[in-house]
Amino acid sequence: MALATFTALGLVALWLGGTYWLLNSQWLPERLSQLEGIDIQWEQGRSRHPGRWEVEGLIITREDEALNLQIQAERASLTLSLLALLRGELQIIALDADGIRRLRIGDQAIQGDGRFSLRDTTLNRDTLAIPQARLQLENGQIIRNKDNAVLARDIVIDANTQLDAITLTTTQGELNPEVIAALSANIQLSAHADAWDVFMPYLAPLPWLAVDGRGELNATLDIVNGYLQADSQLTLAAPALGVRIDEAALRRQDDTRWIRPDAQPPSHQARGDGIITLKVPDTNTLTLEAALKGVSINEAPRDTDSSDFPLSAPYVDSATLTFATAVDNTRLDQVSVPEQAQLAFNGQVTRLDMLERPLNNALEELLDDDGLTLSGNGLISASGLFSVDQLQSAQLEVTANALQATALDVTTGGQGRLTAQLADADTLNARLILSDANLTHQARPLLQGAELTFDLDSPIDPERARQDARATLSFAEARLPDIAALQAYLAPYLPSPAPLTLVSGQAQSQGSFNLTPQRLDGSASLSGSAWVTDWQSATQNHRMTSQMQLDLQVNDAQLDGSRLDIGGTRLRWLLANAAQQPSLESLLVLREGRFYQTEDAPSGRFALEGSVQQLGFLNTFLPDAHGLSLSGGGQLVAEGEFADDRLIAPSRLRVDASPLEVQFLDYQANGRGELTAQLSGPEDAQLTLSIPSFRLKGQGDSRASLEGRHLALTTTTQAVSRLMESQDPRHVTTRISLPIISVPDLSRYNSYLPDGAGIALHGGEASLNSEMVLKGLDGMGDISLRAFGAELTLLDQRLKGDLTLNFKLTEGDLEQMRFSADDSFLRLENVRRLSGDGHQDAGWWAELGLEDATLVWQTPLTLEADVDLSLRDSGLLARLFLARARDNDWLGRLLSVRDIQGRTHLSLARQQLALSGLTLSGGPLTLLAELTLADSTANGALYAQLGQLGLGIELIDREPTLKVLQPQRWFEQWRQTHQAAQSLSR
Repeated sequence: MALATFTALGLVALWLGGTYWLLNSQWLPERLSQLEGIDIQWEQGRSRHPGRWEVEGLIITREDEALNLQIQAERASLTLSLLALLRGELQIIALDADGIRRLRIGDQAIQGDGRFSLRDTTLNRDTLAIPQARLQLENGQIIRNKDNAVLARDIVIDANTQLDAITLTTTQGELNPEVIAALSANIQLSAHADAWDVFMPYLAPLPWLAVDGRGELNATLDIVNGYLQADSQLTLAAPALGVRIDEAALRRQDDTRWIRPDAQPPSHQARGDGIITLKVPDTNTLTLEAALKGVSINEAPRDTDSSDFPLSAPYVDSATLTFATAVDNTRLDQVSVPEQAQLAFNGQVTRLDMLERPLNNALEELLDDDGLTLSGNGLISASGLFSVDQLQSAQLEVTANALQATALDVTTGGQGRLTAQLADADTLNARLILSDANLTHQARPLLQGAELTFDLDSPIDPERARQDARATLSFAEARLPDIAALQAYLAPYLPSPAPLTLVSGQAQSQGSFNLTPQRLDGSASLSGSAWVTDWQSATQNHRMTSQMQLDLQVNDAQLDGSRLDIGGTRLRWLLANAAQQPSLESLLVLREGRFYQTEDAPSGRFALEGSVQQLGFLNTFLPDAHGLSLSGGGQLVAEGEFADDRLIAPSRLRVDASPLEVQFLDYQANGRGELTAQLSGPEDAQLTLSIPSFRLKGQGDSRASLEGRHLALTTTTQAVSRLMESQDPRHVTTRISLPIISVPDLSRYNSYLPDGAGIALHGGEASLNSEMVLKGLDGMGDISLRAFGAELTLLDQRLKGDLTLNFKLTEGDLEQMRFSADDSFLRLENVRRLSGDGHQDAGWWAELGLEDATLVWQTPLTLEADVDLSLRDSGLLARLFLARARDNDWLGRLLSVRDIQGRTHLSLARQQLALSGLTLSGGPLTLLAELTLADSTANGALYAQLGQLGLGIELIDREPTLKVLQPQRWFEQWRQTHQAAQSLSR
């Protein structure tokens, strides 16, 4: 028994001694390391029972190009299968390690304070099986071997892992892709980690995105056969988390153009307090999400390191930001890179100019080189869906109290909202809504207090944008502070100098316009009161105040200015009048209005119709020298063409006017008629006016108008271009026809007779006709007056008879209204003297023919003429001037001689009528006289010779004094004295 005990103790001692020698010599590690691909080392060890060893400084390494494994521990209890060793493989029945120095798998290693255990693990060059493994670690670190970068620190981890038996490498020496399928694990982890190091391997396929920041990392991971299970989650909470977007990396590969070619677009970086979470919400999906609050967003130069963003003035502040991407939850080694990522933020925007670049890229084909500039601040909400290298879709909304935008020399600003949407990767939709907005163009204020909306629909691709970009500008409740600002837009389509000038006035406006890279169309209305406009004629400026409404219809306006179609435009205006007068309303509709702009001058075609109450606009084209002017209104139709700032044939205007008023010379006629104006040749133009039934009176005449029929007025020119340049009346001919005029009372013409000459018209009806031709400043014509039963007074004698007066006017000077009246005549027929003595001299007649006559058409008339006289007899004249001839029948009969012929010089002036050198002869009678009728009396001298009897008569205030001694000599002396006195008076 003792021997057995001793033997047993000896064996134990021998085993302990042998084991100690095996564990502390290099023989056993060297033999174990001879296992292919496996290296086992320890510093010292001991064994308490066969197969179970306790060692210090344990290192187990598997070196392989496909997969490197290493375990380093300060202490470990190791139980190995000796039979497996004899078979040339390492089978760890149990391994419990304390003080983990390093646990390396592939390129990453974990080290720290903790425990690691293995059960029934098989490890050789070809096969790896880990039925049970557990790692419990504190104060750990995850290190990347290639650069010793610390990916996570302060790690606390509790992980259970299982790896089914699997061949690690393929026949080609590569890692077996089914290794991950054999892996199952349950991991609880907390640590401090760097976002870049943790997540950038996952985000590397998104070149436009980078993250940075350090924070608290927590993980709960459940892996079965290489698949993350639902509710697995990895979270990094960082107080200063950063997300960076590289704008240049989002451009299309073929798009190398920028609004400012010398400056590449910067990156945008956001920093705030946030959390990044990698989780498995369900068995089919793996998501990565980031949520930040208190975010500020800045621009950063593109060449700075993504982990060290330089701070600049933020353009978004106090924002929240979210980032999310998702992939299919496949086996861990087969997880695909994210194809899309969603980014969104909400906050306070302090600089709206940061939106200029993306909008300008879309608007490049709509705007000029200056592009779009934005300013203002407000609230911003934005989100976007990004692919690997491109923005796929996005939404943006900015609400601002003070938003201003400038493009194409147009600046608008107000309180409003900007929204933009990239519905897909190809099309941008944007809307700008402003309230109480102002709009200026080239520093001219056009709109104030407007409700303004701008919509944009444009492809992102520049080539497609040239054809397919669309924009709409709408405005309502807008006020135009001064219509004079519109003059600059009218000027290119008006002659120079412009006949129409917008002087002052305000207007309300609303409208909508559609814009493409090539053209514009739409409509707008403009209405206002107290508009002051000037119409400029050749010599006078006509100003009117009116209420107007313009409905502008733009069917096609090429942005290069080459074509403008505004057919359908309507203009309505109400002329301001005195309170007691009816308002004059006009309406014009431009049925056709096509205008073209070339390098030389505008051209186009128009068709216009409507009602117009201000025909005075035509006075611009009428010669003032002819006294021509038009007024009135009616239905207007006009059509024509123009080129090089002038109308071209055929162009025509017609007005059915009621009322129609025309002024010519010193007269005005009105009635209902027709006015036409046409351009029949390059230099030939004609204006024709006809009034079938008209009223006529002198300008400024307060008396009732004369009635007439068939007035016709025609103005022609054969030098349109010179007339438009100089308004020289020498280029114009005017024909005026007044064929039938009824004069109900002949006394209205007393104003043309000298005041105080003792001649007056009292009554009788008359008819008048006139034909006048005005050539430049020269005039000619024919005026005829015929009256039946006309009554007139000559001094104190009353006459009644028929009167025919015909003026043949030639060589007229229109500036002085002086005419030659040669071949004019006055005929009196059926004249009788109305007296109480029963002597009426019935059937008397006289005819006066004018020669070398000069007539000044004024009130009263001025006439200088040599007159040929034909009288039935001399009796009526004797009774007119000699009371004794009236009282004494014998003397009256003695002085009455038939068939009298004579001659005199007639001078009809403002205050008198003078007959000088009067000579009458007939039968035995010869009569010489010098007579002046003035101051309602007659003065002069007469010499009458009847046969051998001669008699002189001197009239002083109509009182005759007979001269019987040498009467002829007396008469000649009187004439010489009178002529000398007249010469001295001149």
